[in-house]
Amino acid sequence: MKIAITTVGTRGDLQPFIALGLGLQQAGYEVVLISSKNEESFVKSYGLDFFALNVDIQKLMEGDDVKEMSKGSNPLKFFISHLKGSKKLKQLMVATQQEIWNGCISADIIIYHPGMPIGFFIAKELGKISIAANPFPIISTKDYPSILFYTGPRLGRIYNLITHFIFEKLFWTLSKPALKQFWNKTIQSKMNFSVAPLRQQINSGMPVINGYSKLLFHQPKEWPNNIHTTGSWLIEKEPYYTAPPDLVDFIAAGKTPVYIGFGSMKDIDSFKATFAIIVEALQITRQKAVLALGWNNLNYHEPVPKNIFLIESVAHSWLFPKMAVVIHHGGAGTTAAGLTAGKPTIIIPHNADQPAWGKRVFELGVGSKPIKKSNLSAVKLATAILYALTPSVIEKAAELGQQLRKENGVGTAVAIINEYVKNQ
Repeated sequence: MKIAITTVGTRGDLQPFIALGLGLQQAGYEVVLISSKNEESFVKSYGLDFFALNVDIQKLMEGDDVKEMSKGSNPLKFFISHLKGSKKLKQLMVATQQEIWNGCISADIIIYHPGMPIGFFIAKELGKISIAANPFPIISTKDYPSILFYTGPRLGRIYNLITHFIFEKLFWTLSKPALKQFWNKTIQSKMNFSVAPLRQQINSGMPVINGYSKLLFHQPKEWPNNIHTTGSWLIEKEPYYTAPPDLVDFIAAGKTPVYIGFGSMKDIDSFKATFAIIVEALQITRQKAVLALGWNNLNYHEPVPKNIFLIESVAHSWLFPKMAVVIHHGGAGTTAAGLTAGKPTIIIPHNADQPAWGKRVFELGVGSKPIKKSNLSAVKLATAILYALTPSVIEKAAELGQQLRKENGVGTAVAIINEYVKNQ
């Protein structure tokens, strides 16, 4: 039985779906992962088949259109800027729908990221099984506000439902125009585009799997039985990763370093200013750091202080357990990896769901308050590091990590899929 998994985004967005794909492959399924062409070699290195979409996320993120959309850390502004978008970007989204169709057409099961909802409609058109795979909380509940409003006030259960209604409408509006244009022009069958596909997925009775832990966002009692919160989908081992000897030596020498990395979300134009802030914060706190450059590796050739180790990329599963504190932008995958390693966390959110993860980390007592990217300073970063290194935070982070490591998010998700397929 063939499974197509559709996802797009940065490498951090991709890794949970690689983990899920590997679990399904080990369970005997034929798996193909559909994503942007610049990640082909990365995905294939794990032994998964890959269908490349003709979009380079790295170049797209570095373009003026997306950089303008990603300014600031207000999630509502982030959504509005994406809705405006550019004509060129919208045309690219339409073309991508055709490519996703081509990649999914031979599959028996389509597992789709909520940001690529065409998977639901392809499965419906072809009479196949669709499975929504959510790496972050996205389903309506009275228990807590939507991620778009999570950092705002708590105004009760009805207010929470309203925030989810708004989020659902906005999130579907991001994908709907390109999807509808492609569908009406190319497929031409009648589909219900007036209702968000995730809501249709839930109503269909087919599985919806949430790839995060109930310890981070609990599963509300009001949800129907086909919604499952499995735990995070983590790549436990990086079979082809070998740490550079000088990195191993740097970690072993002296005090335990902190990790700082903004992954694929860094704003290249402001990197030098950010680097200066990091250097000063480390001086204030007398710490050393492993600093992951992400996509800025070719743009920085200045002298580096001895207490900082620069690296282009690194396997989180190998590195994070060796760190004292994990500092990053707050993507769902990186947040899960740091917390699972049992390390205090500091989140500097850029946009989207990142502010919600930042607030949740603080609520759980396993890290500092998040620092908005626009408000980042050496003093604020230093204060956050010192807070994260207090014994109570270290203890709570270690306890949470121990609990998270007992979960088997991939195994649980695979069992749910197996059970559904068996009963069809």
